[in-house]
Amino acid sequence: MAIGGTLRKGASKVSWLDLRRSGLSVIERLALEEVLLRHDPSNRCWAIVGAHDPTFGKRIHVSSKIDANFKMEGNCLVVLGIGGKPKELVNLESVGVNGISMVKRFSGGGTVVVDQSSLLTTFIGRTDMAPNLNPYPRDIMKWSGDDIFGPAFRSMKSDMIQHYKQRHQQPSLVVQKNSCGGLDSRTTNQKNTTFISNETTYDSKLLLEEDISAIPDFRLRENDYILGDRKMGGNAQAIVGGGWLHHTSFLWDFDKDNMKYLTMPSKRPEYRGNRSHDDFIVRLKDSFEPLGKYSLFDKMKDAIEDRFDIVEEVTSQEALELVSDQFGSMQSWYDGKCRTRLLEV
Repeated sequence: MAIGGTLRKGASKVSWLDLRRSGLSVIERLALEEVLLRHDPSNRCWAIVGAHDPTFGKRIHVSSKIDANFKMEGNCLVVLGIGGKPKELVNLESVGVNGISMVKRFSGGGTVVVDQSSLLTTFIGRTDMAPNLNPYPRDIMKWSGDDIFGPAFRSMKSDMIQHYKQRHQQPSLVVQKNSCGGLDSRTTNQKNTTFISNETTYDSKLLLEEDISAIPDFRLRENDYILGDRKMGGNAQAIVGGGWLHHTSFLWDFDKDNMKYLTMPSKRPEYRGNRSHDDFIVRLKDSFEPLGKYSLFDKMKDAIEDRFDIVEEVTSQEALELVSDQFGSMQSWYDGKCRTRLLEV
């Protein structure tokens, strides 16, 4: 279902917020998202992208009841949904020994480990602007999968196919001119060799077919976005009066050692079975590395521009000023009504 196609007349507009150079940490981004969902005076629809340091930020000092000098550190961050139970979802011993921080975000969903290679995406919608989209997690995921992520990943796959075709094309050697103006096929001095076409040999055709067949397709399965049969990130939703938020952390890359901080969840999708985290999740980098880490963001923006009449670009500074206008500062918001919170290990 296309929100862009079902919005009321004159309301097909989305605000695009790119936070890649904002300097915000993951917890600061989560705090900002909740403000945009609950307290945006213009009640806008938002599309937000970014990659963030998991712990280092300048706008929020996260205090600890246990240690007054506490600082969030570590190469990753464990993020639980608002109803998540650390004892059931997190290997607390490993987290404690390695000094890994945990936060509970304001949205639902499961538990994820994020780091600087995680690609964070967020959509905020308003129910009065999309009356034909039911504000429920599965319906929202189907919309984002069909209208935004699906087209984005299909375009990325198309670019990868073109990349492989170019890589497997080999120049076809014709002949070399000799000193008498005739043709001599016995020499292979490339300086004087004429190439007239690009051809793909039989062997390279087989390699091309193998490379193309190895590019997995994007799908929504149960409540997961997957490539092939493996999950490529975590997603969660927050439903409020008059609106909703849907955010996803896509795994461009990840450190396998960080997966030890997550336990095997008791409730898991049927298609996962008993697969370990290593066997169940997949890196986007494995399939799309030649396109670059942020290719997904570019393709998302293309898909959004195809489906909305107006895409308004908002700077991180403008978004942060909205927080200041409403609450004085990010710190004041965090210390007050913000639902994203540090968890004591």
